[in-house]
Amino acid sequence: MDYQEYKEDFLNTLRADSAHSGTDTEEEFLNYTLGLLEDFDEIDSPEMTGMGDKKGKGGRLMRADGYCFDESEHSLILFISDFQDMKEPEKLTRSRVDELYWRLYYFIDEVCNGNISNYFDDSDDVLKISDLIRKRMNAEMNDPQMILKIKFYVLTNKELDTRLLSTNLLETTIRNTKGKKKKAKTTKKIKKEDFNGKPLEIALWYPERFYEMESSNNNEPIVIDMKENYGVPGIPCIKGDIGEHLDYEAYIAIIPGKLLADIYIDHGSRVLEGNVRAFLGTSGSKSVNSGIRRTINNDPTKFFTYNNGIATTASDVETELVDGHLYITRIVDLQIINGGQTTASLAEAVLKKTNTGLEGIFVPMKLTVIDDRETEDESGIRIYDAMVKDIAKYANSQNKVTAADLFSNDPFHIVMEKLSKKYLAPPVRSAVPTGWYYERSRKKYQQEQIKLSKDGQKRFTSKFPKNQIVTKEQLAMYITTAFSLRPDIVSRGKNWTMKAFGAEISETYKKNKEAFNEFYFKKCIAATIIYRTVDDYLESNKDSARRPTGFWYKAGGYKLNIVPYTVAKIIASIPDGFTLDWMDIWNKQSVSPALMREIEKLTKITNDYICDSHGMIVTEYCKKPSTWETFRDKIEYSVSRELLRELVSVSEVNEQEKESRKDKKEDYNLQTIIDLIGLGEEYWQNIVRIAQANNISLSYQELTAISSFITIIRSGNMPINKSGKVPKNVMKTVDTVISIKDKLETEGLLKNNGSDL
Repeated sequence: MDYQEYKEDFLNTLRADSAHSGTDTEEEFLNYTLGLLEDFDEIDSPEMTGMGDKKGKGGRLMRADGYCFDESEHSLILFISDFQDMKEPEKLTRSRVDELYWRLYYFIDEVCNGNISNYFDDSDDVLKISDLIRKRMNAEMNDPQMILKIKFYVLTNKELDTRLLSTNLLETTIRNTKGKKKKAKTTKKIKKEDFNGKPLEIALWYPERFYEMESSNNNEPIVIDMKENYGVPGIPCIKGDIGEHLDYEAYIAIIPGKLLADIYIDHGSRVLEGNVRAFLGTSGSKSVNSGIRRTINNDPTKFFTYNNGIATTASDVETELVDGHLYITRIVDLQIINGGQTTASLAEAVLKKTNTGLEGIFVPMKLTVIDDRETEDESGIRIYDAMVKDIAKYANSQNKVTAADLFSNDPFHIVMEKLSKKYLAPPVRSAVPTGWYYERSRKKYQQEQIKLSKDGQKRFTSKFPKNQIVTKEQLAMYITTAFSLRPDIVSRGKNWTMKAFGAEISETYKKNKEAFNEFYFKKCIAATIIYRTVDDYLESNKDSARRPTGFWYKAGGYKLNIVPYTVAKIIASIPDGFTLDWMDIWNKQSVSPALMREIEKLTKITNDYICDSHGMIVTEYCKKPSTWETFRDKIEYSVSRELLRELVSVSEVNEQEKESRKDKKEDYNLQTIIDLIGLGEEYWQNIVRIAQANNISLSYQELTAISSFITIIRSGNMPINKSGKVPKNVMKTVDTVISIKDKLETEGLLKNNGSDL
């Protein structure tokens, strides 16, 4: 899709969504663009204000359409929309940018320095939002909720006026280098004055920028020119002589602490996108970050000695010899994989003004340059992602790396993708069975269709309808709601939900791979159907200015909280020993009339409960575990007799799960043997020779197992019994040869399929 087609499709999508939901196109534009920014990890959990333009002190116009916080860099982000429902809207000019800037500025000024309550009704949520922002802006320096930086985001469907581009407000960041064809891009940050002593900047998001981001299926690369951006000649370094024909380059460098802090202050958490954990904060005397902070403020010249340094990656670098010394002068797509705490602590010292110059502070830096970001291995995992995961795992020595930290590369996703293609749903709403497509990586659904003919694309979308795509973020939300019964976590947003879901599911997968089977997949889709049914019920009946219905739910309501709270409350209210008939929902691809009536009844109860938030912002109130616990335990509600008659016993479901695990285990055993046989007889003979050559003793049992396995290979027959299962004695042999293989791999002795000693 070229740029013009993208713009047309973008506008048509907004208009279609607007007509369907009864909202105006500007509201849909704001929803859609905030969703894109969240999908690409530019922001986290944005919230709307719904305030519109408002006259404040002296008649000055103020407005903020939405807000969110970036906890890792202690920043407040305010959004403002500038949308025109036209195929060719007018250009975004510098004067218009200034107008929007000052509306945001006057809003935050009235919140922090004025009396915003003079301009809104007491019941307006804008006042609650203002209280939250003011408290965080005025928080003590050791408060983890303090705000150290403010960002204004202008979201527009207008293209930038050429005069805006030539004002030096925007700077070139990517140029053609090393003969590579790289499209020139521009930074989107316009430096403005500080607010109450805190750095403030404005960022523009416009059609071409959204197009570039979506087309590349990646976040925008950060490009750092040392001299142009920071007035330094570069970062002194040594290039590692690590051999030829490798898929990466290596550098060892020493980066000044002030330069590292400035890079983080300018680019924020975007340079931590590959990091395995969020910045933990510096409060608490026993925290790792507290120790870093003490060294920064009290003993800066010892920082290099005490600190482990940072591990980073980049897609490209430029170097230059200066007086016989090598300097890194330019870095494309810098990512800090390990050392996020170090980086953020240095930036915090500058922003808090506890050590603004960071004199005498230098940080050891390991930089791995990986140019190829697209190639995938046989499992469909990007090789770059696998390398980042391993760098994070082995470089991280400050904190234990948990399964949740590395969840984006978890094999769970691959298993779910395979299950989604294997088990098609019954043909309830179509003439043929259809699949629920599990999209484990961004835009995989579209990518699978690129090389298909028009007929092939039609068949693909018929088999996997667009409305039956389930992303990993959505699945995390559905499972955390319906299985874990934690709507409070879901209310905290995508990142929190993924973290909680990842911790639980990765640990379960590690202990019991067989649990992720046909029954589990179908149960997940049943949970998906329930969640989306509640969402659709509210969306299709909502009352709006364009489509009044008299329904209690209004456009702009708290649907993102009502849905998980409703689903979790219904399931939590089911009597002990019983559960929903998940397989009935799968087979019918819909909820029963009885369950639908419960949804209709409980959504209203849920809305009334969360709106009585005791003066808190409703969305913040819903994030509190105590809010869910009170709703679960003390708000009166019982399941209807009609739904009770449809429930099934937990023992019956456990039996279904047990049978499905057995089948999955047999599939796993068979596939394992096929893979090991595929290595060949010579491979296993070399295993013994390698062990002997390196003085690794193999027991009589281990030697017998390898001999038995070689006999299986020579026979040419699969070792299965009449029922198609792998006998226990064969699996015992297989487990033994796998442990031998793992032992030699750990010692680094297996290369080229074991043929080299």
